[in-house]
Amino acid sequence: MSNVSFVSFAHRPNAAGGAFYDYTARYGAVREEDRVTLRQSMFPEEAGLIRDSIQSFVVDEVHNNVEDKEERVRHFQEWVKNLGLQELLDLPLIALSNGQTRRARIVKALLKKPQVLLLDEPLTGLDVQTRSTLISLLHTLHKSCSPRVIMGLRMQDPIPEWISHLALVSSGRVRTGQKEEVLAEVEEDNKRARESPHFVGTDKSAVKENPSKVLIDMRNVNVKYHERHARVLKDINWTICAGDRWHLQGANGSGKTTLLSILTGDHPQSYTQRSPSSLTLFGTPRRSHATTTLRTRIGVISPELYNAWPRARDMSVWEAVATGFDGGFVPLGDRGLGVGLRGELSHEELEWRERRLWNVLEALGPQTWGNEVKPESMEEFAYRKFSELPAGVQSMVLLMRALVGQPEIVLLDEVWAGMDESMIAAARRYLKEGGGVDEEQGVVVISHWEEEVPWGSEEGVRRFRLENGIGREA
Repeated sequence: MSNVSFVSFAHRPNAAGGAFYDYTARYGAVREEDRVTLRQSMFPEEAGLIRDSIQSFVVDEVHNNVEDKEERVRHFQEWVKNLGLQELLDLPLIALSNGQTRRARIVKALLKKPQVLLLDEPLTGLDVQTRSTLISLLHTLHKSCSPRVIMGLRMQDPIPEWISHLALVSSGRVRTGQKEEVLAEVEEDNKRARESPHFVGTDKSAVKENPSKVLIDMRNVNVKYHERHARVLKDINWTICAGDRWHLQGANGSGKTTLLSILTGDHPQSYTQRSPSSLTLFGTPRRSHATTTLRTRIGVISPELYNAWPRARDMSVWEAVATGFDGGFVPLGDRGLGVGLRGELSHEELEWRERRLWNVLEALGPQTWGNEVKPESMEEFAYRKFSELPAGVQSMVLLMRALVGQPEIVLLDEVWAGMDESMIAAARRYLKEGGGVDEEQGVVVISHWEEEVPWGSEEGVRRFRLENGIGREA
């Protein structure tokens, strides 16, 4: 038994290393080191044993008596059932979706039998049904004091009814008290953030009524792995045009991440569809595009990219954002502004990139977040070390990276993870009203929360929903 278990979903696991790792490897052949199943990860001390049942996998490291083992088995079976993990226990960890992995990490923390369970952003990335189930389970555990539960929530997250006290961390201050009292202060803060005058540019993000240029066209696209009998994606038909604003929806494990990997060309099966016309990107078949070229035309921010991003100690904010021009992961070229697809940039191209980078920093930097603490200058922020930034600020920098090159299509997957309310307000203003994206760019927002999409139905946003690998416009 441990006194405290801490599970953070806002920070990169094992973030001490500075190297980039290839997060697209999960879509290819499973390597031997990636074959660890969810069940084995829960009980690594017994992972080499042949089991006849789950009981043979449960070893209490502190208490060795039969009663303790049986209790642990019972709790484990109850938790995996309640959180919808039973059918996933013998799948490789690498095959799990983001939401499924989050649930598994909570179960693993509970197996340590802590007295206090600390969860940082536990609701991020969970679908509506799973969110409700998790909150109910945590309430049951908290009531029985086994363990006590403390949750770190984002401002936009719903606060469970059973929560009695809040600690609000904002602008270097901590305010605590009864839930009702603190929420009143939160609303006042949110009002000030919404009224902040700091945004750059004019409204260029109006959605075209009749967009004509097709950016991505999918015709009966399928994805299937030989290890799994069912297809992950089943005859997907989806067309994304210039000016489109899409909200991609679906429960955890429905195939959203796989679909995004097809859109970006990262998935090996993007090359191997039935016919060249099954998947066309920017008017030509996927197989005719080099992946490096696609990365200059598609801007992406996602949990996979965030977790894989190199935390090299000497990489600055400026350099991290500038990698978005060429779609790479390490700074290159004069002033860190990249080298282009030809390996060199003209003087005019370099000057444009530098101006564009300063524009994005001005639009999304600390001076726009409306905090009470005096913000640092753009120059100071630009040369801060990326690895030393808080998780939410790192997310903001990677959003800047996705937008800086003005790519033809922008994919925003769980884009607000870790950001506070003032940062989200600034980013939403820039995307919706400040010229963050224009009418020639297509945007896909992937989120379980309708309110996280910067555009509404009245502004032309469309919804594509995945259910068990089958997709249709909602």
